[in-house]
Amino acid sequence: MDRRPAHVNRTGLLLLGIVLAAAGGGGLARGLGAFGDARASAPVLGEARRFSNEHGWFWPAVAAAAVVMVLLGVAWLLQHVRSGRLRGLALEPDVEAGTTRVEARAIAGALEAEIGEYPGVHKVRAGLIGSSKRSELHLNIAYGQDADPAELRRRIQDEAIPRLCTALERGSIPTVVRLRPLPRKQPATVI
Repeated sequence: MDRRPAHVNRTGLLLLGIVLAAAGGGGLARGLGAFGDARASAPVLGEARRFSNEHGWFWPAVAAAAVVMVLLGVAWLLQHVRSGRLRGLALEPDVEAGTTRVEARAIAGALEAEIGEYPGVHKVRAGLIGSSKRSELHLNIAYGQDADPAELRRRIQDEAIPRLCTALERGSIPTVVRLRPLPRKQPATVI
């Protein structure tokens, strides 16, 4: 699984937090008189107003920085909107012979149907992410108390995934399997 977006997200939020904490700490220190009593009682924007009046490039630079911040924010939001889900897989990526494309949802549906028939399995969600050449399979499986998780994992690893790889004509496909036990149903009490 590609951890790059999560790493970039954490790093960006950490840097933003450091900048905001430093600005807030500086403002608090100024207000408490750490830089002298005259500065503590002076308007915060007084010096900035004087500086901007003396330098004509100041406001265009502020506007450019604001545009850059907006574009970075939009890029960050778009990164979170994209799920990374794969729409389809190219089975024969040969330019001369043509390309056979299979919908990823069809592949996931067939795998969900197969694993859903295993004893004790209540719900299966399968999804392919990545690219056609470097795809990864994610399986989320909810099973009941009557299922054996070790046997369920073995069947997925030894039967379902190899059958999928054979159908897709691939040697292997990286797979993440999440097994989740369902809570035991409590007997109804009569009042």
